[in-house]
Amino acid sequence: MPAKKIKIARIDKGRYRTFWKKAVELREEVRQGMASERWNAAALNAIHAGICANDALLVYLHGQRSKSPKHEDAVKLLVELVKQAAAETNSRHLQRLLGMKNAVEYEDRLFTGSEAAVLTKHMERFLEWVESLLL
Repeated sequence: MPAKKIKIARIDKGRYRTFWKKAVELREEVRQGMASERWNAAALNAIHAGICANDALLVYLHGQRSKSPKHEDAVKLLVELVKQAAAETNSRHLQRLLGMKNAVEYEDRLFTGSEAAVLTKHMERFLEWVESLLL
């Protein structure tokens, strides 16, 4: 069976700055949330920072981003479009972030400091890699 085509949005490459600015602002919110022990806010903002950074990178390099409702499609698109060895490794950071999205947003529980720290680590590593390709 052929692979299902991922739904994409075509965007002018120069618009990557918009997505990157969102990622950077969210990263700062994560850092502030961790410093003030707002674990839920830090965790959710880490996830959204990763999503925005991925969009920034794909728009910068290819003028497109995923518009699929399935978050795993964004990771697949990253690996498919960014042809370098580090893409596979760094896509795992994004996958870890996205894998916790439903838990952070919808589960009937509060996130712990250690859980938020793990997501923060993945976000920092992913954004560091994206930034190295953008700037």
